[in-house]
Amino acid sequence: MAFNGSFNIGPFSVDPEGRLSLARPDVSPGFSIRWRGRVVHAHLVQNDARDGHLFIQSSLGRIPSTASDPATRVACFTMLQNLLSALPEDWSVRLLPDHQPQLEVETVITLPIAITNLVTELTTFLLRLSPYLDLMDQAGLGLVAAVPEPSRMVC
Repeated sequence: MAFNGSFNIGPFSVDPEGRLSLARPDVSPGFSIRWRGRVVHAHLVQNDARDGHLFIQSSLGRIPSTASDPATRVACFTMLQNLLSALPEDWSVRLLPDHQPQLEVETVITLPIAITNLVTELTTFLLRLSPYLDLMDQAGLGLVAAVPEPSRMVC
């Protein structure tokens, strides 16, 4: 379905073919989802007139603290070390101060991009992530507790 002209929706400019590009290059739109109990953040950055970068970060869980079962903690660190050698080249992992291994991926995309292609990029990442989450679950990494929503009053 073609539109008569370009228009803006939030941080995006939509061209007549319905493809998205950033309305303002200084704004990096993003969102978060939960996939298999983990928080996944994605945001889009435009680096020049034709290319953009899709950055995706995912929590892999949380390694038990030093006060917990030492065997589980050692198993988690061993699994994480083995994971590093098995990841695709463009994926990286870093350990956050709160004992969360965080997976990071950067993908170059051509802008403007159809929303279906953007969703396909994200879905492909989530499906490729699943076997690694299986390994993290088997090693005993705990899920990170979600921040509770504020209470809502009903009048």
